[in-house]
Amino acid sequence: MATIPLQLAQRRLDTGTVASYPNGSPVGAAVQGFGDELSAIAERFRQQKQQQDAFDADIIGRELNARIAHAEAVAVQTAPADGGGLHDFMYGQLDPRSDGVVKPGLFDQIFDDTAAKVPEGERANFLAQKQALRLAGSARMAAQQHARRQTYEQAEWSKVEDGYTSAIAQGDPNDTGTFEAIRRSGLELIGKMGNPLARQAAEAAWRSNTAKALAQAMIARDPKRAAEVLGTGPGAGRLADLTPDERQALVRQAHAAAVRVAEVPAGIQ
Repeated sequence: MATIPLQLAQRRLDTGTVASYPNGSPVGAAVQGFGDELSAIAERFRQQKQQQDAFDADIIGRELNARIAHAEAVAVQTAPADGGGLHDFMYGQLDPRSDGVVKPGLFDQIFDDTAAKVPEGERANFLAQKQALRLAGSARMAAQQHARRQTYEQAEWSKVEDGYTSAIAQGDPNDTGTFEAIRRSGLELIGKMGNPLARQAAEAAWRSNTAKALAQAMIARDPKRAAEVLGTGPGAGRLADLTPDERQALVRQAHAAAVRVAEVPAGIQ
């Protein structure tokens, strides 16, 4: 069936420029019937066009979601180690008082480019989704940036902690001033970590690890004396943060080191 332009078919028959026929005549009935058929065709055409537009808009919406997901994945992969700028690059900045866009992000470019492809009859509904999509994506990117930042802080702290504990283990176990300065410096850095739970866990581990590093220095200096000190119980002072299991393990290590020292000939020592 040939396509009938919608605006033409909806007019039915324009009787102003054609001959009129008596009511009830065969010709008049035929003309009226033809006009009704044109109107029915026009309505079917309108419904079909509406259905096609809805289908096309849905496909375009799915393509939009895929483009956003791909852009987010690339943004996460290429973001700095600390995640800085990840959210704003993808979703820009909003005015918290009005939810208006202060600074557009890549999302705005992707959405606007895609919206231009949506059939005109479905465009208003499509545009109405933008804010909801932005808010959902903004939450995703904020979570990604937060997680990246936490990972970064933990990684950087681990480097500092390893350097500090190595310095304690290889240093003079009797140099209380240096030990306390190192421990205090570490606690200051931990205090600047953004996650309260991570701070709490890092501080507990830091106190334990510095105590273990000090015990290692004592064992290296005088394993027999270290075994005696570690075997007296928790007590107070720089070794107080060792757990019972850690203390027992260090005592065994000190005893083993003392045996090795005793087995070395005096001339070699």
